[in-house]
Amino acid sequence: MKGAWAPRGVAWATGIGYDGKKFRVSNEARAADDCFSRMLMPTSRGGGVNAQALAGVSVAVLFLAQVLSAWHLELMFDEAYYRLWARHLDWGYYDHPPLIALWIRISTSLFGGSELGVRVLGIIATAGGAAAVYSMARDLFGDRTQAAFATLVWTACPLVGVGGMLVTPDTPLLFGWTIAIWALCRLYRTQDWRLWPLIGVGAGLALQAKYTALFLGPGILLAMTIVPSLRRWWRHPAPYVGGAMALAIFLPNIVWNARHGWQTFAKQFGRIGDTEWTLRFLFEFFGSQIGLLNPLTFVLVVAGLIFAARPMKDRSDESRRLLLALMTPLLVYFTFHSLHDRVQGNWLAPLYPLFALTAANAAFAQPPLSGTARRILSFAKRWCAPLGWAMTAAVYAQANLGLLPVPPKSDPTALLAGWRDVARDLDALALRENAGYVATQGYALTALLKVYGNGAIPVLQYNERNRWAYDATEPSPDPSRTGLSIVEERRSGDDGLRSRYARAGEIAHLERRRNGRVLERYVVYRLADPKRPILD
Repeated sequence: MKGAWAPRGVAWATGIGYDGKKFRVSNEARAADDCFSRMLMPTSRGGGVNAQALAGVSVAVLFLAQVLSAWHLELMFDEAYYRLWARHLDWGYYDHPPLIALWIRISTSLFGGSELGVRVLGIIATAGGAAAVYSMARDLFGDRTQAAFATLVWTACPLVGVGGMLVTPDTPLLFGWTIAIWALCRLYRTQDWRLWPLIGVGAGLALQAKYTALFLGPGILLAMTIVPSLRRWWRHPAPYVGGAMALAIFLPNIVWNARHGWQTFAKQFGRIGDTEWTLRFLFEFFGSQIGLLNPLTFVLVVAGLIFAARPMKDRSDESRRLLLALMTPLLVYFTFHSLHDRVQGNWLAPLYPLFALTAANAAFAQPPLSGTARRILSFAKRWCAPLGWAMTAAVYAQANLGLLPVPPKSDPTALLAGWRDVARDLDALALRENAGYVATQGYALTALLKVYGNGAIPVLQYNERNRWAYDATEPSPDPSRTGLSIVEERRSGDDGLRSRYARAGEIAHLERRRNGRVLERYVVYRLADPKRPILD
């Protein structure tokens, strides 16, 4: 073909070779007249232009979907909890290091205190992560089309597409981790020692977000050991300067923990316990990654890990080995952890940029494979992005519209609706009862009622008091006043209120709804004559 319609986009999408004059059907992928190929018909002769354009469009569309949903959807309980931290900045908290609180404070200072204001800085960081993935792929593989495909894979991961809208400690963790690995990939290409301080800054920020970042250092050390072109840095002072900078950034949280009985360390590292060994959590762990990556991307990631483990023959094998080294410590630990305890799917979030790079490289690799394996990889390459986008779109449709009759307990999107109305109804009830306080027993409900309530009557969690130690302004409840307690109906039988109060009786039932459909019911009690201090 000649003229302005050079069909390089079709070649990229289908694996068909194109030399500027005609198609060449490779053994890796047969020509197919599918809708995805037609969608990628080019408008320019430039190599890789259409792949990059599609990647840019996917990032823009995802950004818009996240902004609109963040504006429309109420905060999830963790977001509300960290929103409260942002009002009382400190160097540490019971659950996590402090960067998530500062992150939300900056976001709300710039964009306002609405749900969108709480989330938008994280949404911007997600779009920035796409740019970082593209840049890292260029540094590692030197190919714009492969870099664009890695960006498509990134936007097609439901964890990124949906989770990127929510703001949790994983948000600043991924931000700092990505800075560090971006700088390391650039170091791999340029061998510029001045990048080591930036690696240290990224690692330090990640540590101030979540202790999962402790696995970043071993990954970098492993890369310096098994990647030949990085071994020279063992003899250079720059990596040690970078390590010192990471420690210096992390040090305030260490000092805070030392002054507070090491409570965050005890909370997080207490997960490493002696429990019964089982394969149930292992299957659950890998099942969650299949869903959060999307099944076809998972296939490419597994293939990429297998390719990376082969003996190195050239520079491209060395690039794969670098990715494998960075992933191995965290991946091995959580796989081991899943043999005796549950691993939440989002705990692997910092590895998702590396997963995108690994999947893209596997899609363009040319290893000796059987015909069946080649067809599987070709199919995964062609359809992983559309599948991921469809999965993400389905989640957003359910979250915003609630059209599918999924039971609320099986629908995570049900956690993003109805809280404002529950808080309003509870405030009205407390005013009518002349209540002096509202007692709760779970941090999730407590945080949401604090954020969405009018604040006239204090909402106090009577147990797990360490969670709220950061707030020196929290009032003490007056035991002479009538109190209220709100409990999820499913937990009302074991709330323990009658062992704490001489008088505790049901006075109302509230409902949390989305589009008229009941998501959860709550029981409200009137409390009087406490038998012991109200707060543990």
